[in-house]
Order: sequence, then C-alpha cells, then structure tokens
Amino acid sequence: MILKETPFHCLLVLLFLKALLVVGIIFYAQIPLGPEEAQYWCWSQDLSWGYYSKPPGIAWEIWTGCQLFGNTEFGVRFGAIVLAFLSAIFVYCTAKACRLQPWTAFFAGAIMALSPLGMLGSFLAVTDGGLVLFWTLASYLMAKALTESRSPNFLLIGVVIFFGALFKWPIFVFWLFVLGFFPYYPRASKTKLLIGIAISMLGLLPSFIWNYEHDWVTFRHVQSTMLGQQVGIKASKGNFGDFLAMQAGILSPLLFLTLIIGFLFLIFQGRKIQRSLVFCGSVTLSLVVLYSYFSLSQKIQGNWCVFAYPTGIVFLAWFACEKLPLGKLMLVCGIVFALFQNTLMFGIPYVQANSLINIPYRYNFFRHHMGWQELEKHIAALPQEQFLFSDKYQMSSILSFYSPDQKRAYFLNLLQNRLNQFSFWPSMAEEQVGSTGYFIISENQPYLKQWNQSFIDSYQEQLAPYFDQIEIIGIKPIFTSFDRVEKSALFLKCTG
Repeated sequence: MILKETPFHCLLVLLFLKALLVVGIIFYAQIPLGPEEAQYWCWSQDLSWGYYSKPPGIAWEIWTGCQLFGNTEFGVRFGAIVLAFLSAIFVYCTAKACRLQPWTAFFAGAIMALSPLGMLGSFLAVTDGGLVLFWTLASYLMAKALTESRSPNFLLIGVVIFFGALFKWPIFVFWLFVLGFFPYYPRASKTKLLIGIAISMLGLLPSFIWNYEHDWVTFRHVQSTMLGQQVGIKASKGNFGDFLAMQAGILSPLLFLTLIIGFLFLIFQGRKIQRSLVFCGSVTLSLVVLYSYFSLSQKIQGNWCVFAYPTGIVFLAWFACEKLPLGKLMLVCGIVFALFQNTLMFGIPYVQANSLINIPYRYNFFRHHMGWQELEKHIAALPQEQFLFSDKYQMSSILSFYSPDQKRAYFLNLLQNRLNQFSFWPSMAEEQVGSTGYFIISENQPYLKQWNQSFIDSYQEQLAPYFDQIEIIGIKPIFTSFDRVEKSALFLKCTG
C-alpha cells in the first residue's frame, strides 16, 4: 500500500517542508498580491454563482482562506498551498497507478512540488490551482483503469471534472482523451459514459445561472476570446518562441529537454509502452503541441497549458528513471536547477526591495506585484470617507485590497476596454454622485519615462467630463531600489 511506502513518507516530509517554506515566503519575501489575485479577492468579497470571466471556484477558495486567516495576503493564498500539496500527492498516486517503482513515483511527486510550476502553484491564488488538482485526479483514475485493463469509472471521472469546471473550463478537454482510449476499455458502458459527461456538465450550472441573469456575457466573452476578436483588441502576432521558452521555464529547462526526448521515445516506441504511460505521455504531448500551434498565429500565455504537465511529469519520471542509464542523475540535476530558478524568482524581489544587490528591475519576475505596501501608506494619508478609482480593473482590484478599510474601489472605463467584473457592480454614477474621489494609476520602469506633463494633462482631459474639478496630487514613488524609482503611482483628486 502507498501509505506504507518509505518514498511516500519522504514525499510527505518534503511537501510539508515546502509548505512551510511557502508560508515563510508569503510573510517575509515582500511580494504583495498580483493584480489577478487581488481581483479574485474582490470576487470573494461578493460571493456569487459566477463571474464575468471565470467560474466561481477561485472566489470560494479565497473566501475560505480569508475566513480562516482574515483578509490578508496569507488568507488569500492559503488555498493555493493546500491545492498544490494535494496535486503533488496525486501525481505520486498516478505514477503508482502506472506501476512505476516507488522511488520513481517519488521523483514524479518531487518534480511536481519543486519545479517552478509547483512553487508558483503553491504561492499564487489563481484559477490554475484547482484545474491542475482535478485534472491530476482524473488522470489518476484513468491511469489506474488502463493499468488494470478495465473500464474507467466514468461516473467518478464526471464528478471530478464537475469540481474542476468550477475553477476553469478547459478541464472538459479531458473527455477527449477518455474517448481517445475508448477502444481499450473492455465492456465499457456507453450509458455510464454519457451519464458521467452529463454529471461533469453540471459544473457549468453556477456560471449558467449567473449568465442567465446577465445576458450571457461570459459565453460571448469566451467565444470572442477564442476567435481572437475581443472588442478594442487587435489580433496579435504569434509568440511561438516565447511560448516554448515559457514552457521550459515552467518545468525547468533540463527537465523539459528530457521530457521532449521522452516524447520522441513515445512516438517511435509507443507500442512497447504500457497503455497507462502512453496515456500520460500522449495527454501532455497533445496539449503542448496544440497550444504551440495556436501560438504560431496568436499570443498564448505561458500558463494556459500548465494542466498538461502532471501527466507529463509521471511520464518524464518513468522515462528518466526506468529507461535512461543516467536518467536519475538528470532528474536530480533538473531539480537542483529548478531550485536555483525558484531561489532567483523569489529572492530577487527581496534583494531589490532592500537594496542588497544591484540587480536590474527587469529580472524581477514579480515586478507587477511590487510596491503595494508603500501604495497603501499613501492611500492611508488620504481622507478615508472619499472613494478610490482607476481606469483598469487590475488597479481597481489592488486599490480595493490595499486600502486601509479594504472598501471596493471603482472602475471607470476611460479607454473603452472590454467588460470586466467591476462592470457588473455598482458604479460611481450610481453611488458617488457629488462626491470626491481619488484617481490612481501605477506603472513600472521603463514605461515611467512616458509620465511627462502632457501624459498627466491627457488624463485630466479624459476625467474632466465626469467631475467639476481635477487636481494633481502628484506622482508618488512606491518601489525603489538603490535610490532608483522603479514603480510610481499617479494621484489625481477629482471633486464633484
């Protein structure tokens, strides 16, 4: 049994130590919430069946953490620590379901935990955490069935996909892989398969209810995104090279290279590999190839296919440990380099914030997270009865979390960007007529160089139709390193 295996005990110790490390990073590394995390926190303060761009799972996750630990950065990120812990456990279980050796399974769990993918998954409160966990659990059920040459439990897989759909809808793609291996299921029941799919589709019900009340805006948003026709956003060129580089960075370059070699082995020797491992390898290969193809013609974010890697890590551990002569050494070197990546990723913000080593700001992976504690100090100096707003929902979210009373800020769509969740909450026009508010935006270097007088004047002109008077409060530095201002915030007082 897995619970009695020494490698599993070692993995548990590793995961507990990692969880403690992440807690320490949250409290001491001086990395505030990112704009997306702050946005999801805003959602958690207004629990609903759904939200404009995502299902409700991430809001429920953050709400739970904040109920336990308050509306703090740790409260927001607590759920991510738990989900990433469980994801590594189920990667180990999937490896064991493929009948890999116990220490091979340990390597799989360790890679899932210690790669940049695993570390960021433990740290950031984003929708990927829930998707990855439930995708991994569904993969475990499939791998176990294929190894035992029996039909999968379609009903249980449907339940798992149901929960995953509460975080991110791409989990429905899992059914395509289930169907792709259908010829290998002895005496498979098509009726149970259809019932399982129906159960999983219930995961759309919360968003369906919300959209029914809001003119189906989410589904129209997803459709336009897939077609690359968002309002106000021009079709972008592809980013194939950058996308592949990001995939190598997510897993760690040496581990990613070994996985690519493993894919070649899968392509040419697939008939000699047991079906559960073929499943694990083909799932990851298919998804990475698919997203790479899309990246030839449009910009694909690096995190969009992170759910592909749990099965790929199982395949990687098998290929390296049980097929390559020096494979275990390669994995150890890959993990060591991943730890080096993690050290730089989480260490550079602290080093820059405390001016310990003169490192260029562009190397700060979390530069879009920085400076909010200092911004909070500037906001605290403002009259607390007056409201805050910005022209981007990301900044409105930051203003909401990092204001002293954590009252939701407003979004004013000066640039006529696409809708966001703030578009469905009460606006300034509904709640603040005749009041005074503060318009706040922020920017990082090198774009701060564009903040000249004409830039400020343009904002005054854009805000003038909405207020009686616009007064420049000033540009406040909110993140400096070695006396260089790397991030600033512009404050405008808007009266009447």
